[in-house]
Amino acid sequence: MPEAGDRTERATPRRREEARKHGQVALSPEVAPVAVLLAALALGSWGAPVALARGRTALAGLLAASGPVAAHDDPVGPLVVRTLLTFGGLLAPFCVAAALVGAGAVVAQVGWSVNPGLLLPDPGRINPSNGLKRIFSANGAMNLVKAVAKIAVVATVAYRVLLRTGAEAIGASGMMPAELLGFTGAGLRRLFLTMAVALAVLGGLDYLWQRRRHEQSLKMSRHEVKEEHKETEGDPQVKGRFRRAHREIARRRMLTEVKRADVVLTNPVHVAVALRYRAGETAAPQVLAKGAGELAQKIKDAARAAGVPIVERRALARALFKSVKLGAEIPPALYRAVAEILAYIYSLRGAAAGEAR
Repeated sequence: MPEAGDRTERATPRRREEARKHGQVALSPEVAPVAVLLAALALGSWGAPVALARGRTALAGLLAASGPVAAHDDPVGPLVVRTLLTFGGLLAPFCVAAALVGAGAVVAQVGWSVNPGLLLPDPGRINPSNGLKRIFSANGAMNLVKAVAKIAVVATVAYRVLLRTGAEAIGASGMMPAELLGFTGAGLRRLFLTMAVALAVLGGLDYLWQRRRHEQSLKMSRHEVKEEHKETEGDPQVKGRFRRAHREIARRRMLTEVKRADVVLTNPVHVAVALRYRAGETAAPQVLAKGAGELAQKIKDAARAAGVPIVERRALARALFKSVKLGAEIPPALYRAVAEILAYIYSLRGAAAGEAR
């Protein structure tokens, strides 16, 4: 295993994907509770009056039904069930919203990824020795420091808010019950909102810290990057040998095609292009072989061995070599120049055939 000092390279996409499969993500445990608390405050500020009105009505009905007069007329049991359903219906939106916001806070940090393998039992997670190692490790010490700092900050903020609210509560003795309830609700909202803001700041800092630690843990050494590249892309030396072997096979196949050519055009030294034309096979002359340097010389040697005429046309040979792919037909712009050469070759063949007769 490489030392930590050797891990200087950023993690590759494959390394990140493997880490995600094993549950290694940048996740702050402080973000989701803060998001849930803020959502609860928002929903409470918006839905508290409605919830209180419905709760008051349900509670009044329950008290009226439990009186001595109504006790013999209407059973209390169904009313209790209706009351519980009413309160359950009032609390259900808050519970559902809290669950959705908490899940959304986690997904926002790590993205959506389903890995059923993490649900399987892992003896290492319940091993007491591993648990002690985690508790007394550097990470455990850091978590302890963060917990103490969070408690201190939240306690300080809550104390300041309560101190201010206590000073305002001096005149609350003369308030009506509705006014006192509103004052208490405003004080609690202020307290929870201030605590949520403080926790949000701590959660944001903790997320940045967790992300930095995660990136540091994913860093790779140059040797690891090279080994991964070999596994995914193949060994460069092996790939190079395959490419060279493929080029050699293609070159041999191309040289065997030279014997089927009608003519070989040369530069005369640097470039050679072999052409073939059959009226029933192609619409225009076709490049059977082409090459430069040593390959051009091999094309000319193959042409001499097969008895294929070699004609020097410097500009035309260069144009065909640069603009026409192997196996393709020549462009219309070169029809006339090539046709003149082929006509010349055909005339030489005709003359040779006549002398042979």
